[in-house]
Amino acid sequence: MTAPTGAPAAAGHTTRGAARLLALRTAAPETVVTQRDAFEDHYREMFKDVPKAEEIFRGSGVTQRHMAWDPRTAYADGFPPIKPRMAAWEENVLAMSRRTVGGVLEAAEDRDRVGTFVLASCTGYVGPTPDILLAKEFGLRQDLRRTFIGHMGCNAAFNVLKTAFDALAARPGELVLAGSAEVCSVHQRPEYTAEQAVVNALFGDAGAMTLLAADDGGPGPVFLGTHTETHPETLHAMSWHIEDLAFRMTLSPYVPFYLAESIEPFVKRLLAPHGLDAGDVAHWGVHPGGPKIIDFVGEKLDLTDRQLASSRAVLAEHGNCSSATILLILERILRDARPAPGEHAVLMAFGPGLTMESALVRF
Repeated sequence: MTAPTGAPAAAGHTTRGAARLLALRTAAPETVVTQRDAFEDHYREMFKDVPKAEEIFRGSGVTQRHMAWDPRTAYADGFPPIKPRMAAWEENVLAMSRRTVGGVLEAAEDRDRVGTFVLASCTGYVGPTPDILLAKEFGLRQDLRRTFIGHMGCNAAFNVLKTAFDALAARPGELVLAGSAEVCSVHQRPEYTAEQAVVNALFGDAGAMTLLAADDGGPGPVFLGTHTETHPETLHAMSWHIEDLAFRMTLSPYVPFYLAESIEPFVKRLLAPHGLDAGDVAHWGVHPGGPKIIDFVGEKLDLTDRQLASSRAVLAEHGNCSSATILLILERILRDARPAPGEHAVLMAFGPGLTMESALVRF
């Protein structure tokens, strides 16, 4: 999506190339596991030979998580092979997406206007992909354009949104479904290291869906533009591979430091085309890859505790839910911060590459 240059448009005026948020819904598995219970009943024994395991779990910023597979029961008798893991992924992606897709379609006066459906998930694979099954269940039109985005990690929601923005730019009379669903809990591995303790302390399950339209000056948040950067010199810092037993994530403890070095010029390049700087932005959604990422980004951008509250709250109540997380944060900003018309938000997430993604929103 090509963003306009110069000063941002006033509320109530259309912005060429922008996308308006008509609806946003989130969902998560019913099972809620507290961090304390998970550690005491399962992870303490699992990571008994990792000296700082308890410190890692207590310092994660996570209070509880929604988990399709409760680790205390799912892994009580060992580690299942990949087949049941993928079956659980598919079942839960569909269950969460039925709730989120059904919720946002309530805002569509004519669902035949939905011409594009973009869905991301990096925690599993199946064909036909879940978007096909969901389109059939909800009676979406036969010529629906569908894109399934996989294996792009925590920043994938931005790839979903950018695909949606392109669709709206090409066909502004249509509506777009755009979202993600992640089931991280099915990928616990028999690997007893501090790095894997961090992974097991952070990740939870969730889904989110948006309904988007080309901006027509109506009410609701408007996505004004996006900015992406990839820093290939840090390719080693974050990875996600399929192995015989499960998917395997690596996460370098230096990721927060890499981001801290890059975040100020990154944000400037997002905001400058709109005549804004960081001080003009009231609301911030920082993907909580871990508590240090929130801390370091907040410090570098001189953000207040209030501006970081939505990111910390989602980390505490859901953990890091990969690509769904940033939409959980946007929902929290809308619900709790209650932005005033004309205020701006910056949303950002980080994934393998090291890839940095961002979007500018005007409320």
